[in-house]
Amino acid sequence: MALDQEVLTLRDELFSLWTQEESKRNLARVGELLSLLKRKLISLTFLPELGRQVTQSELVIARDVLEVGAQYSMLQKDLVSFERYMAQLKCYYFDYVGVLEKSSYMNELLGLNLLLLLAQRRLAEFHTELELLPTQELSECVYFRYPIQLEQYLMEGCYNKIFTLRDISPAQSYSFLLDVMTSTVRHEVASCVEKAYTTVSASEAQRMLFFASPAANEDFSEYVKTRNWTLNMDGDFVFSQPEPEGRYVSSDGLIGNALTYAKELERIV
Repeated sequence: MALDQEVLTLRDELFSLWTQEESKRNLARVGELLSLLKRKLISLTFLPELGRQVTQSELVIARDVLEVGAQYSMLQKDLVSFERYMAQLKCYYFDYVGVLEKSSYMNELLGLNLLLLLAQRRLAEFHTELELLPTQELSECVYFRYPIQLEQYLMEGCYNKIFTLRDISPAQSYSFLLDVMTSTVRHEVASCVEKAYTTVSASEAQRMLFFASPAANEDFSEYVKTRNWTLNMDGDFVFSQPEPEGRYVSSDGLIGNALTYAKELERIV
């Protein structure tokens, strides 16, 4: 089906707005244009169907609109919407390899999708997505190497390296998911501290929770409040440990069980 002028006009306005500096973008209008274009693209083989003729120009416009939608969703911190856009984009990325030229945003968005799965601890899906990617690019493309390295550090428990990598992300769009991941890591470390220590100094707790820089003092104070940690007179955090639940088993009971087992074995033999 031929492209109509309205679709082209909406596409041009969307791209014009999206390529502006982030501080100058009219995000409300971007959202409106995405909704309008998705409805229009349904009539233009938005999601290609078997037996329907599709033109390259339709595929390119649909893919480009979906890519803006995925980036917009991440900017809005709408992870559900981002996953929907990525599910649609994979059709264009993998099913039309010989038809469409590779998009300049493809690797960045696929890497962002990997990071989302990792941040949500969906490790089985993370490795499934890796299987779809070219083996050579896994080691060469920075957008793929980055989440792979994070996953390795996560599995090894090298949490300090995760916080180091946070400062050298390959794209600005990764920032929100990195915040989600580091928040999850910090929560797990804090839970371990509460169970492993009866007391811990404030400075040591700050170091273990990766609030090491002086500028992070206020963030650390806010974080410990969310976990209801309180300081004692010595300036240490005190954690109440539950009493271990011991189970007493009488010797008579053990002897009785052993005799029962012996009788059953004699029957079997």
